[in-house]
Amino acid sequence: MNREDALEQSDKALAELAAELKAGKSEALIKYLDTMSQFHSYSFGNCMLIACQMPTATIVAGFSRWKKLGRFVKKGEKGIGIMAPLIGKKKADAEPEDGKTEDKKKVVYGFRVVHVFDVSQTEGEDLPDLDLEVSGDPGEKLMQLEALVASNGILLSYEAECELGGALGLSKGGKIVVLDSLESGSRFSVLVHELAHELMHRGDRRSETTKTVRETEAEAVAYVVCKSLGLECGSKTADYIQIYSGDEKLLMQSLEFIRSTASSILSSLKTAEVEELSDAA
Repeated sequence: MNREDALEQSDKALAELAAELKAGKSEALIKYLDTMSQFHSYSFGNCMLIACQMPTATIVAGFSRWKKLGRFVKKGEKGIGIMAPLIGKKKADAEPEDGKTEDKKKVVYGFRVVHVFDVSQTEGEDLPDLDLEVSGDPGEKLMQLEALVASNGILLSYEAECELGGALGLSKGGKIVVLDSLESGSRFSVLVHELAHELMHRGDRRSETTKTVRETEAEAVAYVVCKSLGLECGSKTADYIQIYSGDEKLLMQSLEFIRSTASSILSSLKTAEVEELSDAA
């Protein structure tokens, strides 16, 4: 696959996704959200490319990376083409005051296709257990999520139903309120949903989006995070249809906001887990 093929496939997948959502179908988007839960550090465009070429992929890496992990790509296996940025140095806009050699800034000046391989396409040494071992009950992840909320300067409280007016949770701009009677799994999901609102919808985007889109984006973030951690996802998947507002460019931007927010939350939770293990050692 070359660069033009990758771009064509990505554009085609996005157009088909938009057409399905416009027709009231959300199956394709659920597939991409599931892929996003596995590869949240990849752009949404690359998630689409992975899902299109190998829907069953779980862990991907380049040829050299697999080699460093003691695994080798099986003979005859076809790589999964994704887009990688070309990064180079650019002259600074202003000349240095000291007259020394011009400073140069690293910038993305283009993209190229690179190929990665799923773990199923490799053989060799067993990988370390990377599973977060969460199924149904978030366990310590709930406390780590609460700590993440606090680290963002957001107040968190658990209140009775009468204080929430029938809602499971509320985002109030610097404060999150969650229903105190929720079981841990639901509490975790609702808290992710409300944190997503705080991270995505308290700036300029609030006035640029409708309430329906904001709710759909927050629910999608909760879905991706919970799915990535192995939690049961009871999301009303049909609601994801509302994320499409008739503009493919805006749809792509919305999905990228979902991915980056979910990735930020998951990365923070993973960092917290590593720090706890280090403290216990």
